[in-house]
Amino acid sequence: MVNFLYPRSIAITRQNQDAAVGAQPYSGVTQANESTIATGIAAKIQADKGGAAPVAKLVADAAGESVWKIIFRLPLGTVQSRDIITDDLGNRYQVISADWGSLVTTCRAQLLET
Repeated sequence: MVNFLYPRSIAITRQNQDAAVGAQPYSGVTQANESTIATGIAAKIQADKGGAAPVAKLVADAAGESVWKIIFRLPLGTVQSRDIITDDLGNRYQVISADWGSLVTTCRAQLLET
């Protein structure tokens, strides 16, 4: 339930395993190929330290990649690296790492952009 400490709502999904063998065409990260792990989870989303500078080094590039800290309560092991977290505004984040504390799970994630 969304509350003062956790004012946002998130859903967590995981990419389905591809049973095909051999070279496959790139299919991208799409919602159509994801299984739902949890929905309606109250969370806090805040900017974390900036990531590495973009490799392309274009004039319009930001100083660093966007890295976000997403804090919520779920049992140990529910979230894994590479899972997708979708917030109540439709933003999608890919989990870089998940840390389980005694009270909360804290994920560092990168905003997925096209």
